[in-house]
Amino acid sequence: MKKTLQILLVTLIFSTTIYSQSTERFIRIIGNAKKELTANKAKVQLTITEQKATKYKEDSKDIAFEDVYNTTIVELSKYGIAESDLEVIIQSKTYSRATSKSYYFTTDINTLEDIANITVDGAKITDIKYLYDTSDEDLETELSLLAINDAKRKAKTIGDEINMTIGKILNIEVKESSFGTDTVESKKNEITKTYRIAITFKLVD
Repeated sequence: MKKTLQILLVTLIFSTTIYSQSTERFIRIIGNAKKELTANKAKVQLTITEQKATKYKEDSKDIAFEDVYNTTIVELSKYGIAESDLEVIIQSKTYSRATSKSYYFTTDINTLEDIANITVDGAKITDIKYLYDTSDEDLETELSLLAINDAKRKAKTIGDEINMTIGKILNIEVKESSFGTDTVESKKNEITKTYRIAITFKLVD
């Protein structure tokens, strides 16, 4: 307990400000909060490549790029992905001079596993990024209240130790929130959202 108090005391600023005949004392405490978020969408990179027969594979055969593409579109449509949802990002030739194109599309997380299990000769998922919406005002409010309560708890612990009462909040400063209007991409299907504030409390004898 004493070690915890020492750590908390290091994180605060204890100051005395003199106004004419009166003295106002205050402490500044850091409040923290976090919450695990699960992605609800994913951005998938799909590569479609023309297939050419090779002597190294007995049952191999030529498959035109258009045939691989059309078969893939049919399979994707079973999970709500239309041809218009695909965005071309790379067009190239492979070492065998076969035509190859890569596409991006977005899908709901609950259909991602089914899409990943699609088997089409010449089609391959090459990358998956999980998407998170960080513009949720309710989530930001929830984390800010948790951070305030964390700061209040720390302040009370310190106040009890120094035999002083924690008074009203004089100032709140957001130190870390990372909330915005953009969608966040991650290779992980879960991320931790953090919120950090600095609160100045009045000290009362």
